This record gives sequence, C-alpha cells and structure tokens, in this order.
Amino acid sequence: MRKQLEFLLETNKLKEISRTGWVLMKVKNPETIAEHIFRVCFDTWLLGRLKNFKVERLIKIALSHDLCEVYAGDKTPFFYWEDLKREKKEDEKILLKGVRLSQKEKERRSKIKFESEKKSLLKLISLLDRVLKNEIFSCWLNYEKRISRIGKFVKQVDRIETLLQAVEYFKKEKTRGGTSWWELTEEIVEDPLLIDFLKVIQKKFYRKYSFLRVDKKLGNILDFLLKIGKLKRMPRLYWLANGIKKPETVAEHIFSVTLTTWILGREKKNLNMEKMLKMALCHELSAVYTGDTIPYIRKLPKDKRKRKEILKKWPRLPEKEKKKRFQKEYQEEKKALLKLTKKLDPFLRKEIVGLWEDYRKVKSPEALFLIQINTLAVLLQALLYQQKYKGYVADPLWEWAFEKCTDPIALNFLEALKERFY
Repeated sequence: MRKQLEFLLETNKLKEISRTGWVLMKVKNPETIAEHIFRVCFDTWLLGRLKNFKVERLIKIALSHDLCEVYAGDKTPFFYWEDLKREKKEDEKILLKGVRLSQKEKERRSKIKFESEKKSLLKLISLLDRVLKNEIFSCWLNYEKRISRIGKFVKQVDRIETLLQAVEYFKKEKTRGGTSWWELTEEIVEDPLLIDFLKVIQKKFYRKYSFLRVDKKLGNILDFLLKIGKLKRMPRLYWLANGIKKPETVAEHIFSVTLTTWILGREKKNLNMEKMLKMALCHELSAVYTGDTIPYIRKLPKDKRKRKEILKKWPRLPEKEKKKRFQKEYQEEKKALLKLTKKLDPFLRKEIVGLWEDYRKVKSPEALFLIQINTLAVLLQALLYQQKYKGYVADPLWEWAFEKCTDPIALNFLEALKERFY
C-alpha cells in the first residue's frame, strides 16, 4: 500500500505540468497533462464504443499513455520545438507554420523520445507490484507502438484530442494557430470513423466546410466533449474557499479518482472494473452547469474569517436537514446532467446518467467503493496542500474520511497516509 501511495503521489505531479506546445504558443493558463488525459479518456470511451472495442481496455490505455511524463516531461511531436526560441521572430514564424523534418530525422528523434519516456515510465511503475507494473507498461507500449487495433485507435484519438484543444484555443486567431495541428493529425489518422470525426470538427469550426454532410451521432459526441472541456478550467471550490492558490481543477480531480480506482480497485475481484472506471469519469460531470460545490454548504460567507471558521470542521447537520440538502443538490445535479447528455444517443445517455445516479445514491457495491476512492483522492490532495501552504489544515477531511471509509483497502490506504504525512 505504501508503494501504491508513492505511485499516486508521483502521478499527482501531472496536475502541475502544463502541456509544452501550449506554453510555447503562449496560451494563458494552458491545460495540464492530467487535464489532457481526462478528456482523452472520454474521447476513447465514446468513440471506441462505436467500434465495439472493450471500454475498460480503452480507458486504461488512455490513462497510461502520458504517465511517463511525470519524469520525462511533456515533449511535443518529435520534440523539434526544443531548438526554437519563441522570442526570435524568425523562430516564431517556423513555430507557427510547423517544423518540416525529413523522415529519417523524424525517426531518429522519435526513437530518442521513445527511449526517454520508456525509462521514465519504468522508473515510475517500479513502485508497483509485478502484475500491475506489467499491465500499465503493456497499455503504454500498445499505445506507443500501435501493437493492436485498440492501441492504434487510442494513438489516433490522442492526436485528435490535441487538435481539438488547439482549435478551441486558436480558432479565431489564424496567425497563431497555423496549419501544423491539422497536418500532424492527418498524417496519423487513418481509421474511417476518426476521419469522419475530423470532418465533424471541420464543419463545427470552419465556415468553408459548412457544406459537409456529417454523422449526427458524431456531431453530438463532439458537442458533449466540448462542454466537458470546461472542467479543465474549473477550479475546485473547496480549495478556493480554503485560500489555495491555483488549485486542482474538476478535470484534474476526475483524472486522480479514475487512476486511483484502477490502482486500488484491481484488488476487488468481485467488482466490475469497467463500471467503476466509467463511474469515476462521470461522477462530477454535472459541474459543467452547476459549477463545483461543497457538500451540504449552500453558500459561504464573503468574509474570509467567517468562512475559515465554517471550514475548520466538516459540516455537521441533523440527519433530516442533511437529507433535505442532499435531495436539493441531487435534483440540481441530475437536471444539469440530463441537459449535458441531451443530444447523445439514448443508450449512452442512459448509461452516463445511470452511472452518476448509482454513485450519488450508492446503489451498487461499485458505487460504495468509489465513494471511498473519491474520499481518499480528496484527502491525499488536501495533505499535499497542507505541506505546501502554511495555515491550511487537512483535519476536517480526516474526520470525513474516517466516517466514509469502511473497506479494508481504503482503511489500509488511510494508514499509509498517516505514516507518510505525520
């Protein structure tokens, strides 16, 4: 358990590493690697199900594909940007158009990148037991080398996600966006479904492609993905209320919960892993419209001192009042989720809403376990902030965690947290 904790502490750093390409392109507050992984998980799930791929494997490959960047850092394709300096006008022109390299040079740099990332990943997963270590490495290698149909698919989807983020950032600024995002994507995407999805993106963002006839189902998936992209820019309210500067976003929290579900949940042989991974991805989606919330606290006072006083303890309410507030929150969140999933095909909409409802009302053993995983992920983040910020104390969340956690795995993890932080 201590080694699993160390692994999760290391992967938590992905919340603080901004994606290199966006930094070079001077994007203000660019997405982090964790936020990128968050939406790649959804991209692969929603598009991969149309190919009848096994969703559990899709999500695990998506979760694994950038874990190596904990130590290797984020490298843009073939890392050819490293020789360029944005402040030089000539270099800026090259950066905007995209660098042209020979096939031989591309292959040389790609090999260096692969070896660097492989070394980084092996260092990271050395903290884990042999079975889990092999599973994560297999997922990553499948993605990198496109060993199977599913690995090849996730590789293409990842490239589309980068393109989609570029279009979101630069669609109104042609001089900044250039054409390189599209060129790099079209070089790698060959799956017929994904080629159709690229047409949907073109029709959505570019007037000159308005004549295209596109698959309505794919168009609705794109709209959904764009909406959940807002979670990349939504800081968690509880941390803001406690005075944490630049706290994790909702998307980063979802990444943590989903990865922790895989790492700790694999020992729960009686539970459905695919269901838990999907549920972890869905559990905070309502925040797209409701914003992030703090359980049982409807409104915090503006006065910092009064607010601090309230947050010193986990909210204590009579059971009747707690149920009343839960019901109100539940109705608001369900309404938001129904709005968010309105255009998705009926089966997918029912699945997402059902997973969220199961989690909120704790209807299944998977939901009961995931509630505890979510608690552990929040507490772990709180302890990291406690180390970083003077004056912030994680005590209320310890209180909450000891009330929520009953599973032996969760209790062992709490013990590991105590040993590590105290």
